Amino acid sequence: MNAEYHRLKDQARQCWEELESVAEIGTVKSPIDAAGCEEQLVEMGIRLASLAFGMVLVRSVADRQSKDRDQKFIKALPKKFHSQGKRSVSVSLRADVKVSLSVRYFHRLKDPSRSRRKNKRRGLYPTLLRLGIHGGWTPATAARMVKSAALLGSYEEATVMLEAEGLKVSVNRLREVVAGTGNLLRKLERSGSLCPAGSVAGKRVVVTTDGGRVRIREKRRGKTKKGRKRFEAAWREPRLIMIYVVDEEGRQSADFRPIIDGSMGSCDELFALLLAYLEGLEITQAERVQFVADGAAWIWKRVPKLIAALGLKDEQVQQLIDYWHAVEYLGKLAESSSLDKPRSKQWVTTQKKRLLRGEIGSVVSAIDQLVGRKPTKDQTTWLNYFITHGIEQRRMDYNTAKTHSMPIGSGAIESAIRRIINLRVKGNAIYWLRGNAETMIRLRAWIKAGRGEELFAQTTCVTPQLAL
Repeated sequence: MNAEYHRLKDQARQCWEELESVAEIGTVKSPIDAAGCEEQLVEMGIRLASLAFGMVLVRSVADRQSKDRDQKFIKALPKKFHSQGKRSVSVSLRADVKVSLSVRYFHRLKDPSRSRRKNKRRGLYPTLLRLGIHGGWTPATAARMVKSAALLGSYEEATVMLEAEGLKVSVNRLREVVAGTGNLLRKLERSGSLCPAGSVAGKRVVVTTDGGRVRIREKRRGKTKKGRKRFEAAWREPRLIMIYVVDEEGRQSADFRPIIDGSMGSCDELFALLLAYLEGLEITQAERVQFVADGAAWIWKRVPKLIAALGLKDEQVQQLIDYWHAVEYLGKLAESSSLDKPRSKQWVTTQKKRLLRGEIGSVVSAIDQLVGRKPTKDQTTWLNYFITHGIEQRRMDYNTAKTHSMPIGSGAIESAIRRIINLRVKGNAIYWLRGNAETMIRLRAWIKAGRGEELFAQTTCVTPQLAL
């Protein structure tokens, strides 16, 4: 084995001796001593594990079959690449351990030195791509970095947490790793390779979507007095989609982790993403599919087209307006009328019960009678809301939803908006570039849904088609 392997082996042996010495003769006399000793042993353990994994990497790239695997990977690429021989690449592990790997480098040109400056990065290391090593970080290390950045309140907090775990990384470097994972996620989506695990065959599925708020840095003409580029921090609407399964009691099933994803793009792009997920799940095999959301026009304008594109049967599908949004409009109608407070409250209670019983016709008649012959502009809007969604589109049949033990509200997606967007991305003094905001939202969505390991497995296993 080469000198790098023996260097790592000697350091691992020394680290083990130090750890063994502390374990055999070390003593503690106070909580402070105990905490310090434990921390010391943990640090030694992390360093020992990193050194051991470094030895594994050195053996893996020196394996006789590694060259054949590289050639097979290169031949599968959509473009032709030429070998430039072996080069030394540094890979970072925890506890500040660095491993120097001698791996083959391939380039689009036979002589890269003659290429133009803009084409100098048209090369790759197939060995590293096969092992899921990107930007000098191993798969587990990069996954830990991305998870910390996505779950904690800021990149600064993430670097502090990572340092305590033996990973010293700057804020800018951490941003690069997160952005790299986001780029791979987008490549998977565009190639149609993004496949969440799970089956919905014979199950009752709920599909829901909603939008949040985030401030985006958008360019403006000119520069400031200090010569900096001007920008406008405009509020924009990131949108989330959610697909989950309900059990016999109408609650989210523990047997199927929800699918949550999002986009900063257009509504059509979001529904294209939703279509891809539902087709991948073979949604036509589900027992029942419910589309539930608030009354946003951008949602219900596209849901019927989505249902048609999926080929779902009429008896298999239900469209439903969130019950609590409908109740909110009932409250506004009562407040705008001449009813006193007790009668207003009684009127709302009566209409709520009628909605739950599926008596939407009675509700519309009661509203029509309440507003009279000369309703205000707002009252007309609220009345049309119940006529359109309740009578014409049959989106207020809450009795049917309850009969099938399906939810009558969109609380799940509203909770997701808060957990994924509001608690990390939204803020008056927080400004994002559009691409960075989308990356953070999507990563948090996967992780919060309990599908983080799926995401990291797919973004580290780079196929030849995704390598470029």
